[in-house]
Amino acid sequence: MAWPDELPEVWRRRSRYGTPACRSGIAACGGGAPESGPRPAIGWIVVLVGRCDPIYAVDFLDDLHIAELELIVGLQQWPDWVRPVLELVSVFGTDTFFLLCLPILYWCVDPRLGLRLGLTVLVAASTNAIGKLAAHQPRPYWIDVRVRPLSVEGAFGLPSGHAQNGTAGLGRLAVMAGRPWAWWTAGALTVLVCLSRVYLGVHFVSDVVGGVLLGAVVLVLVLKLESPVTAWWLRLALWAQLAASAALSFALIGVAALANAPYAGWSPPAAWSAAGQIAPESLDTIVTMAGVLLGTLAGASIMYRIGWFDAGGPLGLRAARWLLGTAVAVSIWYVQRELLPQTGVVAYTGYAVLALWVQLGAPVTFIRLGLMSRARQAQAVH
Repeated sequence: MAWPDELPEVWRRRSRYGTPACRSGIAACGGGAPESGPRPAIGWIVVLVGRCDPIYAVDFLDDLHIAELELIVGLQQWPDWVRPVLELVSVFGTDTFFLLCLPILYWCVDPRLGLRLGLTVLVAASTNAIGKLAAHQPRPYWIDVRVRPLSVEGAFGLPSGHAQNGTAGLGRLAVMAGRPWAWWTAGALTVLVCLSRVYLGVHFVSDVVGGVLLGAVVLVLVLKLESPVTAWWLRLALWAQLAASAALSFALIGVAALANAPYAGWSPPAAWSAAGQIAPESLDTIVTMAGVLLGTLAGASIMYRIGWFDAGGPLGLRAARWLLGTAVAVSIWYVQRELLPQTGVVAYTGYAVLALWVQLGAPVTFIRLGLMSRARQAQAVH
């Protein structure tokens, strides 16, 4: 098949950004294979349309990214005092922020609220990590030296995790509060988080828009499915709940591996050299989340069987719970990260144990130490 005369020039223009779709599109149409890249996805589209010129339409993200770069460069011309403010705001979109809030809610306020928030953010973060692997898109500072890396990231850019986690997590908190001011606050913080990610040079506007949309979908689905799924889960025997917890955690890793499968043999292109040493296809984040999912579901299931706890009490008592529980949690994390071999099995097991401590080990310990009392009656989490 002969190439149109203008195609080599188009490829040279697009290959500056090393977009996988562009590189694979040429190979899928029968041309010489450029840098390593995925072939199946574009090949399917070429078969459907019957010609090679869809490269212009299929790889539209390249054109969109080019257009967005000027906006990012312009935002980074803002006064220097803006940077620390937006760096602080950016924290509200991290899964780490919400997972640190979880023990406070779970141990010291209301275990049901803490569990709901934790699972919502876990679903958002997991689907985001899978989405990044499926999209394989760069970050602004990876492809244009004019964009200053005011923050450094090693994962792919689309969709934005901060935008997705912020939308789902802050939205869930607004639902819990049930007040108009909570929704306005959640909305304003989400907008600021999105702005911060673009300003810091780690996301295109399209990345954060995609993150917000996916976060909203996660929030709506969680709210809609929570009651029926919880009712079904509570009807299962404990052994079935534990088996399902393990199966779901392994399924999460499997889905992520499938998202990576079309990109077999891919490596970061030379055009992304500004990113430094990165391994954006790594499944480390997914493995961590899978371990947390196992520990969370298993711990909550066992806690329900032995009876929930009362997270109330004097402020000093609640503070003592948080200090003790956090000290043990940090110890588990330190042993896993610093003293044991850094393997996927160790990471999975370590984070599963950490989540199990938060959900089950800490409350049982608090009750035995007299820092917490059992709930007056069994409480289902729904």
